[in-house]
Amino acid sequence: MFFLSDQPSFSRTIKFIQLSDIHYSLVRNDTSYKLLSQTRPLLRDAISQINNTKDVNFVMITGDGIDRPTKDSLENLTDELNTLKYNWYYVLGNHDTTTDGYLSKDNFLKILKEKNPNNTFDKHYYTFKPKKGFRVIALDAAKNKGISSNGKLPQEQLAWLDETLKQSKNDTVLIFIHFPLLPPYDSKNHEILNADEFKAIIDKHEMPIAIFSGHYHAAKIIKRDNVLHVSSPALAGYPNSFRTVKVTNKLNEVVFDFSFNETNLKDLQAKTKILTFGGAIYYGKERDRNTTITIEKK
Repeated sequence: MFFLSDQPSFSRTIKFIQLSDIHYSLVRNDTSYKLLSQTRPLLRDAISQINNTKDVNFVMITGDGIDRPTKDSLENLTDELNTLKYNWYYVLGNHDTTTDGYLSKDNFLKILKEKNPNNTFDKHYYTFKPKKGFRVIALDAAKNKGISSNGKLPQEQLAWLDETLKQSKNDTVLIFIHFPLLPPYDSKNHEILNADEFKAIIDKHEMPIAIFSGHYHAAKIIKRDNVLHVSSPALAGYPNSFRTVKVTNKLNEVVFDFSFNETNLKDLQAKTKILTFGGAIYYGKERDRNTTITIEKK
């Protein structure tokens, strides 16, 4: 019957921005893959593009918003992010906090709550529903001890994730984490150390799930069964880009539309491409940038 068919009028849509690895820096020394001297104009260009995008439900920063874990860097970053006209949220990366200085995870959260009125959460992992039929889950896999580019999800958080997914069986689930579950390329010192435990929990659940990450600075989209693995590039590194994602929740399927947003500062993009080794890996293929992917509901 017509009123039971999968018509556009019965669908729900959200649109969000994923902005990753800004590496906001107060220093002027570039590296082989980060244009640290230009992170402020690159961020301002991205914010201008986002503010000129219509109907955005939220912006998610997927870690490494700052390059060095200092109070000044974080306060400068949040001042810039507060010029966004849309609500913004944050998940921790390995560059964001330190275990032997002022900017511990607790102090990071304290500053974030003071500077960002949207951050009402008491932990660095949290969940909210941006619209009926959608569940956002933000995870914190940044290690609490030592200096490491590896991630690890504590047992308490894994149990919380499993329980949150159990309560979201009728939702389309959007997971945001700095460290990818399925990396875009091999790098043992960047992986999640207990990825098998993370994957086992994801595999228990049949609803459409998309996992959005950064960390590797590379554009890659991989679909496996009911799960999309979306790795996104760094704003501070080539190709100096971010993602716009529209998700349409239909009766029997979920449609993900991906758009790739590159900087308008083409001189900076050209410079960072010269600095970068293996730029093609970071840029990805067209299917990793602008594409439409459908996941059927079970």
